[in-house]
Amino acid sequence: MARFFKDRTKLKGKAPGSLILVGEQKMPHPVFQLMQYDAESLVEKECKTIDEAMDSIGGKKVTWINIYGLHDLGMMRKIEEKLNLPDIVMEDILNTDQRPEYVEGESTCTFILKYLSHDTQTNEITAEQISIILGENYVLTLQEKTGNFLEPLRERIRSSTAKKRLLYNDYLAFAILDAMVDTYADLIEKTGVQVENLEDRIFKESSKALVEEMYRLKTEINFIRKAVRPVKEITSKILNADSTLFRAETKDYIQNLNGLALQLSETIELYGSLISDQHNIYSTKIGNNLNEVMKVLTIFASIFIPLTFIAGIYGTNFDILPELHFKYSYFIMWGVMIMLAAGMLMYFKKKKWF
Repeated sequence: MARFFKDRTKLKGKAPGSLILVGEQKMPHPVFQLMQYDAESLVEKECKTIDEAMDSIGGKKVTWINIYGLHDLGMMRKIEEKLNLPDIVMEDILNTDQRPEYVEGESTCTFILKYLSHDTQTNEITAEQISIILGENYVLTLQEKTGNFLEPLRERIRSSTAKKRLLYNDYLAFAILDAMVDTYADLIEKTGVQVENLEDRIFKESSKALVEEMYRLKTEINFIRKAVRPVKEITSKILNADSTLFRAETKDYIQNLNGLALQLSETIELYGSLISDQHNIYSTKIGNNLNEVMKVLTIFASIFIPLTFIAGIYGTNFDILPELHFKYSYFIMWGVMIMLAAGMLMYFKKKKWF
């Protein structure tokens, strides 16, 4: 399956809003995690069914439901009905190739984002779609597969001294978004280090492996850019949103996140330009090296052309040949050839051709 654009054959001929999974099924069956808490208590468990998880929504406690696995369309329909979500939103959640976006509904706000990670086996950056649905006193997150990048956030909830702000569901949604942006920053930093380390190698190496590394990094940068650039749009939309689900205090935090998203977007653009410049510099260096070689060969060829001409004349097989029986002809010919070669070298040097 293509990394930059997934197969959409299943969507052909279907009506808008149809619940169809675009992408691979990454879980044998869905897993439902529930965290429900207030200032005094915390309930954390794994629910057996989607109904059990959805029935927990309500009351004054903050409810965070995390679902691993998107392939169960019956489950997705129950979520749609329970939360009164538009069909088009559910279609986007099931389309794992969906561009990151923010959708504001009557009683919910939905974020669709990409979680990026480095696959050590393939040495490639992979993307997983994460959807966040914010409602009154609840946050619902849907992931394609199990992962632990949100575990530090769960630890903050478990800590009675660190969860003061997390007692608000809008701040919980922000914290999840912030955790994802932090993974972008970490990945961009590591990729940037690899790009910057290429600078020394460019002037020391001339190898196929170096070109392959430059091409790989350029592809990874483009893949990161595809996920990171829309985050700035999402945070800007939240700041301008009319939804009452976001408190003014939380928007202050989102404002800071908006600045970080802009910085990350500019940084990934910078590294994209840098790797392109490095490729151009490498190509120029290879071209200059080839020109140096060709210049030396051309100088030698230019010197030996007249010498070959002289040798050709005196190598002809004629009975009557001037200087044929002259005692010093051989040495005179060598003298003329040496002086001619030396004169041409001095002329090339004076012209600064080498």
